[in-house]
Amino acid sequence: MAETKEALRRRDPAEVARLSGAEYAVSERETRLQLCHWNKPYLVAWPDVSVRQADGSPCAEPVQAMLLQYLSQADGTPLENAWVSLRNLPNGAFYEQAFQGYSGNLIARVFRRDVTGFRVVATRLGGEPLDIGDASFRFWAFPRIPLALVFWSGGDEFPDSAQVLFDKSAGHYHHLEMLAHIGSVLCEMMVGGREKH
Repeated sequence: MAETKEALRRRDPAEVARLSGAEYAVSERETRLQLCHWNKPYLVAWPDVSVRQADGSPCAEPVQAMLLQYLSQADGTPLENAWVSLRNLPNGAFYEQAFQGYSGNLIARVFRRDVTGFRVVATRLGGEPLDIGDASFRFWAFPRIPLALVFWSGGDEFPDSAQVLFDKSAGHYHHLEMLAHIGSVLCEMMVGGREKH
């Protein structure tokens, strides 16, 4: 994380904001970016590139690392509005089977035969309805990283299935391993929401 911070310190924060979709603000005290992660705002202040939550409280190191890496890698590539599986992202084929096991397959097991429950939890988490499968929603991990979570009901004859999809541009904003992690986090959020439902 120290290397990422140092690299960001040398860059113009206004340019970083433009490329990443973050909001840029300058006050007498500091220059800062506001960056949303799962619809929750975080503040990144220059020149020290410190990360904190919107209320000023500290931010957990893993979240800091994810936010800073996103800001560092973001290159401003427009969204392609084309959903693809992890397999179809650069170098994604190697990870696809394991990723499906702890993402889509997990969702299919937890929401077995419950499309309505899937919709309720996805809506509560801020998902935006899509028209794919029997139920699907778009979630924003970052301003330029949308994910789609799709659920297919197998009915009485076939098992249910689910899959996490990414915009085709996702590789311009995070490394593949981190994209897989982000997809896993989304599924964990859904499972957590199911347990509260």
